[in-house]
Amino acid sequence: MSLAQVVITAPALLFLLMLIVQFGLMFHARNIAEQAAQEGAAVARRFDGTQTQGREKALQLLTAVGEGTLKDRDVTASRTADTASVTVTGTVVSVVPGFSLSVSESASGPVEKYVPPVDNP
Repeated sequence: MSLAQVVITAPALLFLLMLIVQFGLMFHARNIAEQAAQEGAAVARRFDGTQTQGREKALQLLTAVGEGTLKDRDVTASRTADTASVTVTGTVVSVVPGFSLSVSESASGPVEKYVPPVDNP
């Protein structure tokens, strides 16, 4: 292999390797955001839960797990009489200069309610 071939091929292969790592980090960040959204929604939809508790739970998980992978994180939570939802967004840490990927994951579910038993005569 000549020096010219190495000079042309090596940067292209290195760039390809960095892209593979970048997309692997994106999938990892999506999993982290999805887990945080699910954990937050589970807390927010409890019978005694609030949207603030759901948001705090999602932020707590992001701090524990996704500190280095998911940057510029934002968590929004909402709760109505019937549904609670949490959305986690952020930017994936970049290993390829000038290449920025964003992730957004949501989770929602019905709010737990007490329904008194009905007596059938």
